[in-house]
Amino acid sequence: MKNNLKTSGLRKILRLFFSLLSGAAFSYYLNLSTTSMFPLFFAILLYFFYEKAFAIQENKITTAAVFCSLILTIFCYLAKYRFVMENLDTAFSRTIIYILGFFWFFLAVCNVLYQKILYTDLNDPHPAPTKKKKLIVFFSSFLILVLAWIPYFLYLFPGDVTADSNAEMQQAAGLMDLSNHHPIAHMFMIKIFYMLGQLLFDGNDTLSVATYSVAQMILLAAAFSYLILTLYETGVKKSVLVIVLLCYALPGYHGTYSVTMWKDIWFGGIVLMLVVTLWRILMKCHTGTKQIPVYELVMFGIFGVATCLFRSNGLYAFVFLLFFQILYFLPKKQFQILVVSVTALAAAMIIKSPIYNALGVTQPDTIESLSIPAQQISCAIRNGAELTEEQENLLSQVVDISKIPERYVPQISDSIKNLVRETDHQEFIGEHKWKFLKLWISLGLKDPDSYLQAHIDQTYGYWYPDVQYWVYASEFRTDGFELHKENKLPEEAGELLNIWRNSYSSHHYWGLFWSIGLATWIAVFMAGAVFVKKNKSFLLLYAPFAGVFLTLLIATPVFAEFRYYYSAFTTIPVLFLIPLINEAYFCPKNADTEIPENSEILEIQETQEEIPDEN
Repeated sequence: MKNNLKTSGLRKILRLFFSLLSGAAFSYYLNLSTTSMFPLFFAILLYFFYEKAFAIQENKITTAAVFCSLILTIFCYLAKYRFVMENLDTAFSRTIIYILGFFWFFLAVCNVLYQKILYTDLNDPHPAPTKKKKLIVFFSSFLILVLAWIPYFLYLFPGDVTADSNAEMQQAAGLMDLSNHHPIAHMFMIKIFYMLGQLLFDGNDTLSVATYSVAQMILLAAAFSYLILTLYETGVKKSVLVIVLLCYALPGYHGTYSVTMWKDIWFGGIVLMLVVTLWRILMKCHTGTKQIPVYELVMFGIFGVATCLFRSNGLYAFVFLLFFQILYFLPKKQFQILVVSVTALAAAMIIKSPIYNALGVTQPDTIESLSIPAQQISCAIRNGAELTEEQENLLSQVVDISKIPERYVPQISDSIKNLVRETDHQEFIGEHKWKFLKLWISLGLKDPDSYLQAHIDQTYGYWYPDVQYWVYASEFRTDGFELHKENKLPEEAGELLNIWRNSYSSHHYWGLFWSIGLATWIAVFMAGAVFVKKNKSFLLLYAPFAGVFLTLLIATPVFAEFRYYYSAFTTIPVLFLIPLINEAYFCPKNADTEIPENSEILEIQETQEEIPDEN
């Protein structure tokens, strides 16, 4: 009895300690003074919340919660790193408070939510859908999305054409040499639909761009409808289908981007198709289907190639996915999907190298892929780092060092990249890449704080939710073409639509749908939910998202470019729902198939976990 009382007392003391610690962490986070009462209020509330949260003791939940909490704690700490380190006398204590306080808070939240998710099932058992019903679901979703986006098409008619878009149009029309600075694959899509418009509308440039916009709108709506059809086939509740449809129909960025001539829009739809097709394949594997339909393997291969071609970082994201596919499928001797993935990667490499070379396609300049190291070196120099004579001589070959302090912009690398381009001597970097690598490492060891701060400044929009940056194009470029932009809506309707497009900047909660960092947090958290609830193979579905995220951390030129992360917003609905849907409902063989009850579903899952070779 005494031991139990001691243990209970110790737990209360620890709970009180971590409640006070978390309250202090929130105080620092919100920049409250030491006399504020709010930290105490936070601590009192958290004390009772922690009592409930840590009553949960399940190994899988604890493992996933620790992993997720650690990542989110690091994100929160790095976001306030400058504030924490501004006073070196208190930096250590603030670091401890931040890390322990937030880690314990996220751990408690994850514990509670994972417990809820473990017993959450969004399926609504029903007989196998007929082909007619599936067609109705697909085309009704498609029609609703197109109708929801038509006002954006009319308001932005013939569509948004930026400087990047115009450069690709000029290549498509033969006015510029081919360059893979913007993916050639996307340029060919522009060429196909632009030339179709030229043919249909007697050479009218404006209507040719409108033809491209309509085609892009149709293809994006088809990708979203493919997900909704797949959800319908898994037997999810109708209310879930409606919510997913609204998530694609209502936010202004989907409607606006459907008629914006950017590679990122195609890439977003392609990555969604890749993930959904892989999800369908995995669900069939886990419901005992021996043979994967050929059309799904072909689709996966096509969208795998497209993922590699429609954005430069898409290739690395697909390689990232393939790496984990090999780790999972090779020991199980499931070779079908591996063969398709390797073939897709090989096809993409052949297209990007010998075929592009044969077409005379020039590759992006060297500095384009060196945004992060260029920013880190520039930040160190701006902060007064002393260069050795050898380092100064090496850097001066490619950049005017004296201009770096005034040209360095913490959140966007274009200024430094353009400064390098002014010397027009980038081939020197390629010829002496190991010397530059040595310089980057040695300068980083000398001034790690500048390197860390530069990296935070250049990337924090992708992992920290409380960031707003521009979302929509603000220009219409007509260079080389007879293009005319005209709002086809009544003036009042156009103004209302524009207010709706930008409502995220002034309305709480609604603005979260535009948060790049929140998308990352959701993906991290739901990946943990997959670990808790499902077979580990379903974690493969998060690999493309993770691959895009990691490549942005390595090479992004802008700290929070929404369009660069648009593929996250196209895939978040499916990544969010995967742990909440049971694959045992997927595609019953016929209408007479008996749908298992929830308890039977849990037994199926446990059996799958115990006998992984049969999955």
